[in-house]
Amino acid sequence: MIGHEYYRTQYFYTYGSKSNMFDPSNHELAGAVTDGSSNSYTTDYNTEGYFARVQYNFDEKYYASASYRRDASSRFHPDNRWGNFWSAGAAWLISKENFFQNSDALKFIDMLKIKASYGSQGNDNIADSYETPRYTNTYDIVNSSGHPASVPKVLGNKDITWETNGNFNAGFDFEMFKSRFSGTFEFFNRKTSDMLFSFPLPPSYGYTSYYANIGDMRNRGLELDLKGVILQTKDFYWDVNVNLTHYKNKVSYLPDERKTMTTPEGVQGYSSGNHFFGEGIPLYTFYMQKYAGVNEQGEALYFKDVKDDKGNITREKTTNYSEATQYLCGSSLPDVYGGFGTSVSWKGFDFSIDFAYQIGGKVYDGDYSSAMNSPTASSKGHVIHADILNAWTPENTTSNIPRFQYGDSYTAATSDRFLTSGSYLSLQNINFGYTLPTRVCRPLGIQKLRLYLAADNVALWTKRQGLDPRQTISGEGTASYYAPIRTVSGGITLTF
Repeated sequence: MIGHEYYRTQYFYTYGSKSNMFDPSNHELAGAVTDGSSNSYTTDYNTEGYFARVQYNFDEKYYASASYRRDASSRFHPDNRWGNFWSAGAAWLISKENFFQNSDALKFIDMLKIKASYGSQGNDNIADSYETPRYTNTYDIVNSSGHPASVPKVLGNKDITWETNGNFNAGFDFEMFKSRFSGTFEFFNRKTSDMLFSFPLPPSYGYTSYYANIGDMRNRGLELDLKGVILQTKDFYWDVNVNLTHYKNKVSYLPDERKTMTTPEGVQGYSSGNHFFGEGIPLYTFYMQKYAGVNEQGEALYFKDVKDDKGNITREKTTNYSEATQYLCGSSLPDVYGGFGTSVSWKGFDFSIDFAYQIGGKVYDGDYSSAMNSPTASSKGHVIHADILNAWTPENTTSNIPRFQYGDSYTAATSDRFLTSGSYLSLQNINFGYTLPTRVCRPLGIQKLRLYLAADNVALWTKRQGLDPRQTISGEGTASYYAPIRTVSGGITLTF
């Protein structure tokens, strides 16, 4: 197969406002008398690609495929607009070989397929769908005492190009015991080259950041997907399924110009927000002060590294947050994630339930931090967490929570105190139904009628109530992110 594709996305934005309306039910601008603001802009996003694919199947036992793509994106400078991507794969249905089928020791295996593949694909997602290109400087036109003036908006980088994801997969599919036990096992090694990322800039530049290809990243791990039929009779069927993914992530390469600082652990790289990006450590590694408890007066303590005249470093405690040392505090990426579930059917009734889970990773609980703050003049009506009741007092000197004191800005300062486990278990779906017998449906002129009741996003169990680690991969979700909405539905499915 050979083909060509071209996509163009145009976004037109127009905004205008007026106030002091004559009739609130009239939503036209002509129905108001006080002029407000107005604005408009247009953006263009174009992609073009050429592709080819070949597939080969010999004797239903040997399979091979290959593909090639050449893509261009308007988000990059014309000199760096085109990228080349390819893939190749092969599979061997070994269970169809004569030596396999004639082996008594392998009779319990119904199907076994060995497979391997490598593929690369490009990513140009460096901004929102309707953002301006990132390779050229752009400016906003503003009103300066009645005269038009320009202010910096986007700092361009003409050298940015495609981020490339190279994926190697190898594994096998199997079915055993008359297909009552089946599954897939895969090892993967995924390398992301020329990662597109926002790089912070000093305020003197006039811009807060710009996009650049900052380095390479590697994900290496395994995936396992299993299904087993526990019981199967004429009227009864019961199966269970489980899947998991385990991987290790690290930034494998960072250019020297990005290594602007060194952590106390000796990792070179750069910081952005509450994260540190450096060679040899996982993506989204938290970088912040470490909480050291409270002192005899109930003040918050933080660790700091102190170097003596001989260069020896000792770790001490301080109440001055600005003196505290920042450390690497673990990554938001999990060790294992996946799901499991079961389904049962009996004489027309069917029931299924599915769970999702994550083990490992850290989340910064910003909402909990906010609710543990000391009061100020502007915090009237502010939510306070019940844990404040266990704060340090002269009568409660064993507490690890700082004293509740007006205006103490260090009480809930950013630190690993508010890092919590990102592990969770969620009840994703429950489904219950009943299918009427054929003898009942046929006189009604229908083939099948099923009544069902379903619930989605039913429950979530986490380290702290109200915390949802699923909000962001960076581990910095807040209440401003909506969790999946719990829904309950029912209905009738008809087949004629």
